[in-house]
Amino acid sequence: MIRILILLFSFFVLNFSPAFSDTDQDTLPIGNSKYKFFMSKIEKDQIIETSTNKVVSISDIVNKNFATDVFIIGEYHDNYECHKFQKEFIETLYKKYPKIVVGFEFFLRDQNSILERWSAGNITEDELLKKTGWYKRSSLSYGYTKMIMDVIKKNKIKVIGLNINRKIVHKVARMGLNSLSKEERRLFPTINIYNREHEYFIKTIFAKIAIQAPLWFKNMYNAQKCWDVIMAESMLKVLSMKKYKNYKGVIIAGSAHVAYKLGIPFRYKAAKKSLRSTTIIPVHLPLKKDKSEGEGMSPMMKMMAGNLKPVAIFSRGLGDYIFSVPQSDRSYFPVLGIRGSLNNSQFVISKVNNRSIAEKNGIKKGDIIISIDGNKIISIEQLRLLMLKKDWNDLIDFKIIKNIKIEK
Repeated sequence: MIRILILLFSFFVLNFSPAFSDTDQDTLPIGNSKYKFFMSKIEKDQIIETSTNKVVSISDIVNKNFATDVFIIGEYHDNYECHKFQKEFIETLYKKYPKIVVGFEFFLRDQNSILERWSAGNITEDELLKKTGWYKRSSLSYGYTKMIMDVIKKNKIKVIGLNINRKIVHKVARMGLNSLSKEERRLFPTINIYNREHEYFIKTIFAKIAIQAPLWFKNMYNAQKCWDVIMAESMLKVLSMKKYKNYKGVIIAGSAHVAYKLGIPFRYKAAKKSLRSTTIIPVHLPLKKDKSEGEGMSPMMKMMAGNLKPVAIFSRGLGDYIFSVPQSDRSYFPVLGIRGSLNNSQFVISKVNNRSIAEKNGIKKGDIIISIDGNKIISIEQLRLLMLKKDWNDLIDFKIIKNIKIEK
């Protein structure tokens, strides 16, 4: 027997601690840097210039690379400190050289007119996110990008989208490059230029499955190349326009697209050899000391290891500049951790993530969210937009219809 209850309750969005997994992609001896066989370390709040292995500042990067055509900055998408660095870099670059164009992986190239309308103040931030489908395409909080976008709007900096509709790239991932039409193929002019080290790098990310399912990996790798090519081409296209002559570009994309100059930087250079790029890559500092560190060491070496500062190790071929960011044991912005869809004009939850806010507060699959803070919920996009306005200590009022089984 199932009894339907309508509940009105509140909870604080606290204590959400998703598991964090890091990668070992920062120490590979690949890429075209002559320093790729040299290892280095970085501490908290440092930026390392890999050519000299010295600590520098953001101002140093800007001043030393005045001849650069495009700065390509990698990121961990859900790391607040990454985006804070990007914000400070753009502010510093703008003061020195105000003619810049900033391109984002998370906006599409055919959304530039929408971005211009937002930048000019003709549409609100909520309208920007709805018209660009930010929360239809991703669950990543816009809060990370917002701090950069605020700087862009304040200083009237040109902003563009770098990506294309995912349907095209997903088609490549499913059926290969030959599935593209001639018109679609023209979007990726450098796609056939092979880079053995890039393929190896992507294989290290996919690990065993890349070796055990080679045909599947071939399509996935070609899809990855499509992302790299289109983002490089989107910036090149804008910077080649007469009105943006002598402008510098700033590309913001995931680190896997930038590392070792094998993704976007390689495709950017392949399109026009004379163009100069500077890559800036983040690396994670350890969340906490590894308890197993020092096993097998002598007591004296253990003591020395215990007194060392937390550092991240990287190959100096990883990028032109490396900056450190702390790992986080939770999302900087609160996330409910649910999925759902509209069914008979009601938003029905189809999945609740483990250890999420929703799970900890008793929300389950099959529950129906009626409203949040009095706002009727009609889509997952609207729900995420409402959560964008929330901080961890905010109180949220939910009105929910719950399905409750009563055992005999």
